Amino acid sequence: MPLTLITDTDYPGKHTYAVTSITRSGTIATVTTTATNALSSGQTVTIAGATQTDYNGSFVITVTSGTTFTYTVANSPTTPATGTITAYGGKETVPGVVFLDGYFFVMDDVAVIYNSALGDGSSWNALDFVTAEKEPGAGMAIAKSQNYVIAFKEWSTEFFYDAANPTGSPLSPVDNGFILVGCASGESVASLDGNLFWISRTRQKGRSVHMMAGVQNVSQISTPDIDRILNEDDLADIYSYGLKIGGHMFYILTLKTSNITLVYDLVSKSWSQWTSSVPRASVSVTSIVDGLVTTATAHGLSDGDPVTIAGATPPTYNGTFQAQYLSTTTFRLNVSAGTATGTITAVGYDESYFVYSKYVSCGGRDLVLHESNGHLYEVDEAVYQDAGLPIDVLIRTGKLDGDTTNNKTMGKVEVIGNKVDSSALIRWSNDDYNTSTSYRPVDLNAARSQLRRCGDFRRRSFDVRHCDNTSLQLAALEIEG
Repeated sequence: MPLTLITDTDYPGKHTYAVTSITRSGTIATVTTTATNALSSGQTVTIAGATQTDYNGSFVITVTSGTTFTYTVANSPTTPATGTITAYGGKETVPGVVFLDGYFFVMDDVAVIYNSALGDGSSWNALDFVTAEKEPGAGMAIAKSQNYVIAFKEWSTEFFYDAANPTGSPLSPVDNGFILVGCASGESVASLDGNLFWISRTRQKGRSVHMMAGVQNVSQISTPDIDRILNEDDLADIYSYGLKIGGHMFYILTLKTSNITLVYDLVSKSWSQWTSSVPRASVSVTSIVDGLVTTATAHGLSDGDPVTIAGATPPTYNGTFQAQYLSTTTFRLNVSAGTATGTITAVGYDESYFVYSKYVSCGGRDLVLHESNGHLYEVDEAVYQDAGLPIDVLIRTGKLDGDTTNNKTMGKVEVIGNKVDSSALIRWSNDDYNTSTSYRPVDLNAARSQLRRCGDFRRRSFDVRHCDNTSLQLAALEIEG
């Protein structure tokens, strides 16, 4: 699909203007552009191309006419300036573009909504605008819900409809379409099947996540735990999008500063965390005997971490496993195939936020864009690895006490779910997640996938961990005294 740059100077975005001259009087430089510009006083403009480098840089300007503006320059460069000079600047548009009834709409950071000419996205009139002004605050994002244009501001949200006004903007405000819930980051706004999601904020309660279904059903979907994460992040670098796959609909929100991706499932109405595996440097393995691995240097693994073994004979030892930690240089695999030979290596993994920053559905395929290498990857529910790397699944339950603080005995715990040729690790904590037992493996393909002799407790929570390249569909943990 070809792309065409919008060169109309009435478009409320940044433009590059050819400069006829720059003259200086004292510390004040006066810039004259070859054509009428759409700059405003107080904006920051970048000057480039002047032979006298003191004129170059980013400066806050004062507009003096349609073709001139001034700024303060340091030192005493020669006047007039020489060179092929350009000025780059203009209004800042917020995230989002809306197409409604033949018009394109964008909004700037002072909550002015501009529209294109009817049926022509390259033509913009400086007088075709409407302002979201029911409540003070900067513009944050613009979006569409049903046949309404949604203006997200710092502390409020306003709604507009196509009133077919003969002059100016075709939009008029919805008189009762106004809520005192704002937007903390325009990059957090995402649309999925007619629903809008965003990091919201109010003056009284701070940041949360809200969902808008239509224009009358606006509700908070974040939990107190999610709110705490949002309120601690600086919101400097955010990804968000909606994804529908496998009968589930997800709102995906990445906070890079906090190194976390939060995911809301609209079907189960629950939050989870998605991660990407980052391989570490390989470590030399000195021996594998009946599943006991010894490394030449510290392996850096924790109990339950995924580890990939390569170069071993027999090849049964090659692949990705969950390590059962024994010491800084030893761990055990849940496989026993005698003594291994060969030049053997072990690779562990770190976890980062989910590194896919954009999503698109194209030709019946769900594609995501890697943030750094630019590659497109297909999201496929029948694939159980992340671009060839293991998916480290951790399920942590709430605390079970049977509504009593009395001491209890657990004879066994059984994993209820689909039978697959794989194993999982289970451990538990009896002291509110402060410490945990060592992981114990459980065969997910056994007739009864269970662990016995699970000890005494008053209050217990479980961790279930899995990283095998197989389907994992679990329903419950069944316990027996």
